[in-house]
Amino acid sequence: MQGVPLTAIGISHHLVSLDDLAGLTRVAEQVTAALDADTSLLGHVLLTTCNRFEIYFEADSFHGALEDVLGTVRASLPAAAGRLVEQFEVYPGQAAVQHLLEVTAGLDAMVIGEAEIIGQVREALAAAGSLAGPSLTRLFHAALTTAKAVTAQTELGAAGRSIATVGLELVEKRHFALAGRRALLVGTGSYARVVTAALVRRGCTDVTVYSPTGRAEQFAATHPVRPVGEEGLAVAIAGTDLLVACSGGAATTGSLIGAGLLADARAGVLAVLPVLDLSLTGDIDPEAATLLRVDLIDLEEIGAHAPAEQAAAVLAARDLVTRGVDTYLHLEQGRAATPAVTAMRAHVSQFIEREIESANRRYDAETAAAVARSLRRVSNALLHTPSLRAAELARSGELADYSHALQTLFGIEIEAEA
Repeated sequence: MQGVPLTAIGISHHLVSLDDLAGLTRVAEQVTAALDADTSLLGHVLLTTCNRFEIYFEADSFHGALEDVLGTVRASLPAAAGRLVEQFEVYPGQAAVQHLLEVTAGLDAMVIGEAEIIGQVREALAAAGSLAGPSLTRLFHAALTTAKAVTAQTELGAAGRSIATVGLELVEKRHFALAGRRALLVGTGSYARVVTAALVRRGCTDVTVYSPTGRAEQFAATHPVRPVGEEGLAVAIAGTDLLVACSGGAATTGSLIGAGLLADARAGVLAVLPVLDLSLTGDIDPEAATLLRVDLIDLEEIGAHAPAEQAAAVLAARDLVTRGVDTYLHLEQGRAATPAVTAMRAHVSQFIEREIESANRRYDAETAAAVARSLRRVSNALLHTPSLRAAELARSGELADYSHALQTLFGIEIEAEA
């Protein structure tokens, strides 16, 4: 589509299992490094969450770039997992814009309206940095702006739901209210902050945190939690009422919390321990589900218990997304006129500046300044309508005739925008 040379590819929980998504997450750094080295791309952003793996990119050649990016992902995966690439969905041009705005607004999430996705999209853009390129940077900012509007103006956003809140609600439904209970948090990443806030809101004021990377004390310095080290982990597991794992790490050498550790730590404890594993790659050994007094709740189960969509709220959110897409496209397509408008203004400015120089030589400083202000005001007024007309023609695909007229009538050469 003219003015929007962007493409998105990716896969989500709608098409593959969370185990498959976890495999993609493990090679995210390798994929990013390869994309960074691909000079054919004008910009790229990798977005990974607990239920999606997506790449947004800009390139001059659609088909060539698409095959290159898909090939990059395929080459990064183990041979047995290469089949996943064949299931990637492709969103070209306007479809990519629509998709990102829907994703960022929480309309394509495992839990419709989840709040965490806004932060994840923002972090993806920040991680890409200058390699995102100007077009993708503007697109991601448009998506974030639309998502904030959904949060502020619809009941979808007002609900404040997330995978963490659904998981904690499931714990309360199955076991006990969390108010006054003890909780052990495994992980100190961005999602750990969300979980900590959700626990505190439910009155769970005795929260300890364990970090497999040794960041527990640093996390505890800025959050209402107590740190626990490796040596105290078993004791913390024995004494807690709830275990929540959300390290977000892409572990490839086994789970962070083994079934054996849980069994030994809980030996002699009669109460059932609810264990929420919110990590896509699985922080808790799946064998823990076979333990008699452990109730392991993973992302698959949380997704199955996610609340049904609220029709009115979803419709309102989709309306805001549609308006956000229209606004973005309107502005982007109008940007195609920028080189023509710039060239036209530069052409007129040459004559204005010559007259100002002449006035400076002929008149006193005060009079010359008044002449300069008058000339610039008149030139801005004269160029206003042609500039607007250029943007309108750019949106309708007729800018070429406008540019040709400028060259024919005034000899204005228009350089393509960098």
